[in-house]
Amino acid sequence: MPLLDRLLSSLALSLFPGACDIEDSLGIDAPPPARGERAERIAAAIADRWAECTLFVIHADGAGDPRSARQACIDPGIDAARCASPNVVAVPCVPVRETEAWMLVDAEVFRTLLGSGAQPALPAEPEREADPKLTLGRLLRDGGMRRKPERLYRLFGEEVSLEALRTLPAFQIFETELVEAIRAVARAQGWPG
Repeated sequence: MPLLDRLLSSLALSLFPGACDIEDSLGIDAPPPARGERAERIAAAIADRWAECTLFVIHADGAGDPRSARQACIDPGIDAARCASPNVVAVPCVPVRETEAWMLVDAEVFRTLLGSGAQPALPAEPEREADPKLTLGRLLRDGGMRRKPERLYRLFGEEVSLEALRTLPAFQIFETELVEAIRAVARAQGWPG
């Protein structure tokens, strides 16, 4: 969530300087009982939070084929939500494999965690890592970190360089679609653009 909050604020400020405030993001899931297909759960989660949210970011790991993951895991849910509420603004967030690949793009975050002298051997192309979670864990262990990587995700989200993330193709797609979604929300609220 910290990464999404930073990204939304940065994009909104660049698109509409001084014109809008971005509230903190909110992690949601389908309301209980959360049964049925993923599309039904996405639509239920959106319906449950429709009154308090103007933009929905829906995540799925790409598992090596982000286009197929999007088509199978996210698009049907957005379509189902739009059947009930045609004005839903939703953006898929689909890393090539896993979000952890995005954590492998900025050596400075590792130096924050492991010490200023740390020299993590980050992969040249993080999105091509077969198992980014395993790579992340190995890099942290090699640097002397004993905590589980999952306990450090917030720090990565707060510290990772947006410029470094922008070198990753899947992040570029996500950011481009997020910009269009922010513009759609702004237009719905009467802003030009």
